Amino acid sequence: MNDNSMFDQNIILEDDYVALSPMEQRHVDALHEAGKYSEIWRWTTSQYCYTHDSTSAWVSECIEKRMNKSQYPFVIYDKVSKAIVGSSSYLNISAKHKVIEIGYTFLTPSAQKSFVNRRCKFLLLSYAFDVLNVNRVAFQTSEKNTCSRKAILGLGAVFEGINRHCRVLENGDLRSSAVYSVISDEWDDVKQNLKSKLTRPTLGKDDVYHNQNVLKAH
Repeated sequence: MNDNSMFDQNIILEDDYVALSPMEQRHVDALHEAGKYSEIWRWTTSQYCYTHDSTSAWVSECIEKRMNKSQYPFVIYDKVSKAIVGSSSYLNISAKHKVIEIGYTFLTPSAQKSFVNRRCKFLLLSYAFDVLNVNRVAFQTSEKNTCSRKAILGLGAVFEGINRHCRVLENGDLRSSAVYSVISDEWDDVKQNLKSKLTRPTLGKDDVYHNQNVLKAH
């Protein structure tokens, strides 16, 4: 990761069950369908995909940020349900310091507590460390979002602390963010641990994918 050339690439990350592809304007309808549930946006600064108009504006903003080389937004495609079920992004990217953050993740309710989140995060982490050769991947979520915090810890990330009153929510409340990271020295162990969880043979109701607490939007 010596420059920002990643923004010029059509990055597609996929396995047998999920695929992440660059967000485009044509995804507005599908993202609104996935994000039209108010509970998704409880801890966010805006209900990005709650209405069709807000979804269109948000997608345009995300695409502009990619053009400005400040964020790389993906849509999440569930190969099992054959539908776009959410979004996630690379952001706070520094080629100089080789650090990156994974965030702005949301999943439609039907995809929460499923295999989708952990597989997406594994793909994003793998690309960051194995292709971009970053030194650090960060995650942030609301201090009060216990499901998201458990999910991030479940990835193998280390809790670093609380960034206090760093954001203002749409209702005017102040949000403090819990900060986590995985660093390059830890990646081999984190990767093997995650990989072992992804190779379970079934996806039945008692499987780990259906019992995990997955990330909501953050």
